[in-house]
Amino acid sequence: MGAGGVYYNGSKLYRHINLVSDRVKTEARITGYKESWSKDGDEINYTKMYSPVITYYDSSNHSYILHADYSSNSKEWSNDVTVYFDKKDPSKAILGGFWNLWFGPFIFLCLYMIPLIIGLLVLIYYIGTLKKKKPFIT
Repeated sequence: MGAGGVYYNGSKLYRHINLVSDRVKTEARITGYKESWSKDGDEINYTKMYSPVITYYDSSNHSYILHADYSSNSKEWSNDVTVYFDKKDPSKAILGGFWNLWFGPFIFLCLYMIPLIIGLLVLIYYIGTLKKKKPFIT
C-alpha cells in the first residue's frame, strides 16, 4: 500500500511539474457537471455529488474537455478556472490551483510514506532476526 501510494503521488507531482514548467496556461470554463451519488455512512442516505466538466481551448482555438478528478456536494462558485495543458498534446491537461497541483499530491505522498517506512523497518528487523538465529544442526 505504501509503495503504491508513494509511486502514484510521486508520479503525479512529477507530471504536474512537467506540465507547469512547459507552461501553457489558459483560462477555462466549467460547462457542466457530471452527477453521481455517494452513499453516506449508513445504508439509507445518499448525497448527490457534482464533478465539473471543463472546456478549454488551445492556441489554434480547438476545444478540449477536461473531467475534474474530484467531486463535491455543491457546484462551484465560479465558472472560470485555470488549466495547464501540454504543448505537444493539448488533450493532456490538469486543473490549476495550489491545492490540486501541489498541496494535495504532496500531503498524500507524505502520508503514504508512513506505511512504506513502517513496512521497510519491519522487513529489516525480520531479516536481522533471521541472521541472528543459529542454524539447527542434528
